[in-house]
Amino acid sequence: MKIVRLTALATLWILARALPVSAQHSDMKGMDMPAKQTQKAPAKSALQPAEGASVKIISPKPDAVLKGDKVPLEFKLTRGKRGAHVHAYVDGEMMGMFEGEKGTLNGVKPGKHTLELRVATSDHNTELNATDKVSFTTK
Repeated sequence: MKIVRLTALATLWILARALPVSAQHSDMKGMDMPAKQTQKAPAKSALQPAEGASVKIISPKPDAVLKGDKVPLEFKLTRGKRGAHVHAYVDGEMMGMFEGEKGTLNGVKPGKHTLELRVATSDHNTELNATDKVSFTTK
C-alpha cells in the first residue's frame, strides 16, 4: 500500500512539473523566450504572402545604444488574414515570440545587432512576408 501511495505521489509530482511547460506553449501572451532556445531565421524566399499583415518596430529606435542584456521591444502589429504573433530575430537567431505589441529580449550580448521582426501564423512554422528591421547596440 505504501508503494502505491509513493508511486501515485511521484506521478502527480511529475505531471505537475510538466503542466506549466505545456500551458505556457498554448498561452504565449507576454512570453519572453530565453536566449538558449535560438533558431536560425528561415530564408527570405520562404516567407508566405502577407495577406494584409504588417509589423513596424517602434523601439528600439534605429542606432539606439542600450545598456545591459535586456532590450525593451515595442512594435505595431497588423495581423491581416493569417498573422497571429511575431518572431523576433537578433542577428538571424530567434530570440522570442510575442503576441502583444510589447516585450523584452533577454540575453542580448554586448555589440552591434540587427533586430528583425516577422509576422508568423498560429502554427509557429509559417512566417509571412511582413517584416521590419532595425540596428541597435548593447553595452
